[in-house]
Amino acid sequence: MNTLRLALLAALVLLPACDFMTGDDDATPAAADVELFPVRIDGRWGYISERGRIVLEPTFREAGPFAEGRARARADGKRGFIGRDGDFAFEPRFEHTYDFSDGLAAVKIDGRWGYADRGGTMVIPPQFRKACPFAEGRAFVLTDERDWVYIDRDGRIIQTERTPDLRELHDSAFSSGRALIRNHQNAYGYLDRSGEPVIEPQFPEAQPFSEGLAAVKISDRWGYIDPDQAFVLTPRYVAAGPFGDGRAPVRETTNTWGYIDRDGKTVIAPQFEEARAFSEGRAAAMLGGLWGYIDLDGQWIIDPQFAEAEDFRGGLGRVRLDVGEAQRYGYVDRDGAYVWYPSD
Repeated sequence: MNTLRLALLAALVLLPACDFMTGDDDATPAAADVELFPVRIDGRWGYISERGRIVLEPTFREAGPFAEGRARARADGKRGFIGRDGDFAFEPRFEHTYDFSDGLAAVKIDGRWGYADRGGTMVIPPQFRKACPFAEGRAFVLTDERDWVYIDRDGRIIQTERTPDLRELHDSAFSSGRALIRNHQNAYGYLDRSGEPVIEPQFPEAQPFSEGLAAVKISDRWGYIDPDQAFVLTPRYVAAGPFGDGRAPVRETTNTWGYIDRDGKTVIAPQFEEARAFSEGRAAAMLGGLWGYIDLDGQWIIDPQFAEAEDFRGGLGRVRLDVGEAQRYGYVDRDGAYVWYPSD
């Protein structure tokens, strides 16, 4: 592993940030079914294909991943959204933006947040102090009265007489018809789409639902519940993470992480210093203070060598190498091969 890492660092010194692939060029602009991934070259952002070819030249000051056919981008003025051809889908005019989800994107204009559709029309006018992305037809927003509430796609507040006063929460999106909430007593529970607290705030810690299950903490142990609050896996874990690809990272009585299936059976023995959820058949795991990727059987596909490793998305995983004080980002495929050597 040390030899491999030295070789990678040497490659960074000898080679400029560019397209290292060989073969036929990808078409530009990108086809509708081609995944695009943002890369930074000499301080500007562009996009590559999943084969590592530059599809959109690095011309943007800021750029985000594509979601629902649009990507957050900034040229030299306001922020906006581009299509796969690299052109702005409508005039960039926002102070800040989030990715599209459920056909809408949270955008900030003149200090207020609202929601725009893919054509740039403000479907929900800017009126909120803060706004989160939509999921399952609901979004978490902060009103002028400094109340956190859920709204529907028409901008109407969704709540009942039983909806508790809510505090800001990072993971507030709906999944499996439930949204993780936190009340002013710092207890966690779950709302349904009508605003009813179907699982009353009662847990000292909890996580959003993933693949129909949510990790919750009782006393000093974690277990998993279903959307009806039935315990599917009784609390016995010191730490637990979300399910992905039928696996969840957990830590029982040791200081190392392994993985269980939905029946609670250990499918990957505890051995990792840190472990994350699976996506697209790969999971980031840590050994020796460095991240790599494992497959569903727990075998290393990419040996630990990265300062950071993100979830796979569209067939690639974004990774970071620290070279001195510089942080360089690249992409690897599911077989562990670089499609883009870390740059900028």
